[in-house]
Amino acid sequence: MGVPCEKPSCICTHTDGCNAGWIDVDYWVDSKYKVVDEFAMIEGKRKYEGAIPCQNCDYERWEIWKTSQNSKEYAERLRARSTYNRTKAYESEENSKTRTL
Repeated sequence: MGVPCEKPSCICTHTDGCNAGWIDVDYWVDSKYKVVDEFAMIEGKRKYEGAIPCQNCDYERWEIWKTSQNSKEYAERLRARSTYNRTKAYESEENSKTRTL
């Protein structure tokens, strides 16, 4: 059994590889760091270890990971969902509205 995440309302059992909301994975990349088939053991490719978000612990983060084309897009989308950036966007939207007194 893995370590539970810190979310009080989490429905995950924290088993099947889930450890504090993350699942450890192995993947293979070529010399240009492009991810290739995880089962390809062809010379010139390197095996790396990583982690992906647990679908049960943080579905929103998992969905962003699943639908992102690359790690740069993933990081940008995660930053955009931060509380700070959502507040900043809301305030900017509110400030741009025309006010009538």
